[in-house]
Formats: sequence, C-alpha cells, structure tokens
Amino acid sequence: MATPILLLNTKVEMQSALAAAKTITAISKATEAVITATHDFQVGDLIVIDEVAGMFEINKRVVRVKSINTTVDFTCEGLDSTNWTTYVSGGTAQKVSTLLAFDNVTSFNFPEPQPNRIDVTPISSSQKIEVFGLDDAPVATMNMNSDPLGATIVELRKASLAKTTRAFRVTTQTGQVLIFNAYVAGGRGFDGAVGAVATGQASMTFAAPEQWFAS
Repeated sequence: MATPILLLNTKVEMQSALAAAKTITAISKATEAVITATHDFQVGDLIVIDEVAGMFEINKRVVRVKSINTTVDFTCEGLDSTNWTTYVSGGTAQKVSTLLAFDNVTSFNFPEPQPNRIDVTPISSSQKIEVFGLDDAPVATMNMNSDPLGATIVELRKASLAKTTRAFRVTTQTGQVLIFNAYVAGGRGFDGAVGAVATGQASMTFAAPEQWFAS
C-alpha cells in the first residue's frame, strides 16, 4: 500500500540565499541527467539551473544532487532528460546555500494543474470538440498565522517585490520530499478580526515542474 501524505509535522522551507553560480559545459540526455560543471556540491544539495541554451526544459528547475564525480560532474536525482532538446551551450548551476523553515504555516494547498482546453470544432459539427493544450503553470498556496517581522515572511516580501524565484523544499512527516522553484507573491497583507489571530497567505507559481522523492 502506498504511503499517504500526512500534513502533521510537515516542514516547509524556502531558499533565502544562493551560492556563486557555477558554469555548465554539458548536460546528458539520460534517465538521470548528468551535468558537467566545475563545482563543490555535495550529495543531497539543491541546485537551481538556469540560462541553458538548447536544453531549455531544464531552465529554472531546482534539482537534487544524487551523486558526484569528483568536482566535474553531478547527477540530478530522478530527473529524466532522455527526450529533452539537446544541450547546446552555457548555463548556470547555483547551490541553495540557505533554507529558512516556516513555523507559522497552517495549510499547504497544491491543486492539480489543469490543461488549457482548445476549441477545434469545425463548422460542420453540431457538437463542440476540444483538445488539451499545455497545462497551466501550477500554483501552490500557503495559509499562515501572520508574522510580518518573521524571517521567512521578510524573505517572502523580498521575493514578491523583486519578482524573483525561490526554491522550496517540503518534507512530510511520512518522509516524502517535494522540491520546486517558484515565483512568490505574499508576505505583505494580513486578515483578521477582533479577538482572532491575524492570518496571511502566500502563493507560489511554479517556474518549472516539481519533483517528488520518497525520502
């Protein structure tokens, strides 16, 4: 039987700092992509990839290091690049050097992304015909007890105002790990009433597909 997600003792972390960018010189097409870049990464590190020419599918992804080959290559755990566009040149790999853990999140919502429905009904038809296009960008939301001076909320505001992405890691009590890179909106407003705890909300629009790990 599969292990269900249990939202109890669930840890939500957000990137607050990235290390200096390492220059990518090659990316393999494989069931687990191997990236060539002189680096100082360790197994388990989260790395943000961007500015790659050719293999555009990997841009803005956050990947997890599965293994390293000295300081030249590293393998991206579970990242299947077999059918992606061939790498051409360039790209940067930046280690997530600092993650801040939220201590005020009360709920985490990640609805199933829905495909765009494209109307292809010919004028000869008496019934509407649609095909699926690309999925909408996934959007996750977090409800929180308001804490405007908390370190994580301060970082949320910075990312929201700068319109920049942040890497996230969500670890459930049952061990599953979700990683994603997203544009952030939140940390500025709050809602409340007399005698009630003020609450706030943040939304994360994924810049690239997420990844799940068993642990």
